[in-house]
Amino acid sequence: MKKAALIALLALASITLTAAPGGEEGPLKVLFLTHSAGFRHSVVTRPDPDTLAHAERVLVEASKGRLEVDCTQDCSEINGENLKNYDAVLFYTTGELPIAPEDQTALIDWVRAGNAFCGVHCASDTFYKFADYMEMVGGAFDGHPWHEEVTMKVEDMNHPSTKHLGEEWVMNDEIYQFKWYRRYPNHVLVSLDTDAFDVSRGKRVDKDYANSWCKEQGQGKMFYTALGHREDVWTNPLFQEHLISGIEWAVNGPTLSTPAPEGAMVLFDGTNLDGWQHQSGKDAQWKVADGAMQVTRGNGNLVSKAQLEGDFLLHVEFKVPETPATNGWQNRGNSGVYVQGRYEVQVLDSLGLELKSGDCGGIYGKHVADVNACKPAGEWQSYDIEFRSPRFDADGKKTEHVRMSVWHNGLKIHDDVEVNGTTTAAMAGDEPGSGPVLLQDHGHTVEYRNIWVLQR
Repeated sequence: MKKAALIALLALASITLTAAPGGEEGPLKVLFLTHSAGFRHSVVTRPDPDTLAHAERVLVEASKGRLEVDCTQDCSEINGENLKNYDAVLFYTTGELPIAPEDQTALIDWVRAGNAFCGVHCASDTFYKFADYMEMVGGAFDGHPWHEEVTMKVEDMNHPSTKHLGEEWVMNDEIYQFKWYRRYPNHVLVSLDTDAFDVSRGKRVDKDYANSWCKEQGQGKMFYTALGHREDVWTNPLFQEHLISGIEWAVNGPTLSTPAPEGAMVLFDGTNLDGWQHQSGKDAQWKVADGAMQVTRGNGNLVSKAQLEGDFLLHVEFKVPETPATNGWQNRGNSGVYVQGRYEVQVLDSLGLELKSGDCGGIYGKHVADVNACKPAGEWQSYDIEFRSPRFDADGKKTEHVRMSVWHNGLKIHDDVEVNGTTTAAMAGDEPGSGPVLLQDHGHTVEYRNIWVLQR
């Protein structure tokens, strides 16, 4: 073990206890499900029903004082009433689990309401027929081309689950590849270093072999690591810290601000408004403080000087202010993100509401968000908007409408929907296939930060 990694582990061992369900001080409560409806891994094979498997025993012992782990292979324990007793659920599972449909829904609702789902290794080889589960995990097992010593690249060295690892992690394990996986909203923590060895056995054209990631799920969080096939991996202190700190982050860690990837165009990095102006053409007058810009009432909409065209991913983080509960529907932290200045994804405090197209996440007047993914006012939230510009023929006639997929706080709220024209209060009624990002001044002190675009 590297000396720096050992020092980091010793420091992490001094973490103080945090609140468990019910507000009592104590270790976080975790339900660890190791049911195998498909392939059964040796690390979760119990010698008899009353004796813990290797992975169960190691986690219970390694996490003492930090986690209180209840181990089970009984899927009936995944139900709405029992989940109230836990801060997090951890899956090391395979196949289509025998969990009743209503309890599957209860699990998803429980996570989205502010709790934590964590998965290890084959948790991505589980519930292929349960779309909300697959969307939550963020990728599905698609083979394990490598079982050898590999070098993992630590992509986020500041995350609690990886900050003890340094820049790289050399290990021997069964290494997964994934389908139905995408970066953004997945926040990748560890990935296979494709420059360090031959990846020709892999399937992915993009050579993106992430092996650990996390993301928000509405008010809750998800942490996943694909590692953990081998017995010696489970007894490795680096892996143990990776998993335990990942669980702790999912329960009570800070909201992540996803950095702009290589090749992205940064529209706002929190320092100044040099790349923005008001829709009227005057210099940007919104306030900039603490890495964010804030609507200054009455100065008008801001537009980016950069013009977006073609197909792209737009990432925006925002925070709506707290407003009196007596305020009317559209008078609660109202603003909007207009893609190409014409297609609005609404910003509003819509926590707990039955959604309309004018609520947070709605494509205004066109589509209601599929899920209410809102956090409380005063907390940072995010949009990841996959945008496909309108198509035109050789004569300039529009042949295909705009299409959009949107993730709000890690939850997909629009899935490749058609947007048949501009939305209300767009900067113009035409659709040229290009335009700025417009942030709306609707008289409320909404804040924005970390805005970037990745061309497709």
